Amino acid sequence: MTGGHQIHWLPLGLAGLLALPAFWLNQLIHRPVVEDLGGFAHEPDTIVENFNALAFNQQGQPLHALHATRLVHYMDDDTTELLDPRFSVQEPSGNRSEVRARRGQVSSNGQHVHFLGDVRLTRSAAGKPPITLETEYLWITPDAGIMRTDRPVTLKQGRAAMHANRLLMNEQGKEITLSGRVHARYE
Repeated sequence: MTGGHQIHWLPLGLAGLLALPAFWLNQLIHRPVVEDLGGFAHEPDTIVENFNALAFNQQGQPLHALHATRLVHYMDDDTTELLDPRFSVQEPSGNRSEVRARRGQVSSNGQHVHFLGDVRLTRSAAGKPPITLETEYLWITPDAGIMRTDRPVTLKQGRAAMHANRLLMNEQGKEITLSGRVHARYE
């Protein structure tokens, strides 16, 4: 008799197991959508076309400028996204640096600027060929004078070129650290 009961329960057990995924999917489909009407959605609160901004030092001299074909600000995390950003710095020494990229993002406090996609930094100094830096991602902390990337990077000046997997540049300490498969060509 025990064996007979197992035969009858086996098809019912298999049918129950097969019905569980269908029941679970049905519950997922009919689950009510919960909306957070008290918080902020990640939707833009400001959109500016052909954006231009200039920051000054305490003496009223320009420190750096930021331009973008489009700026989008999000209230929920106070971040800003940039399309075709161009960031330039005019140093008191006369040196000029400019960064261009396809996209950019500015942190909520404005202390960090991230450049993404075809990033190109050009630095010119009087009497010297310009230095260019090319990578896919560059993180700049403008007030601290720090630039870094954890992506492959190429530095060029004239016919000399250096390649590395990572870069850390400290403008105030006048230091450049290249790491990860560094190689150079100097002509």
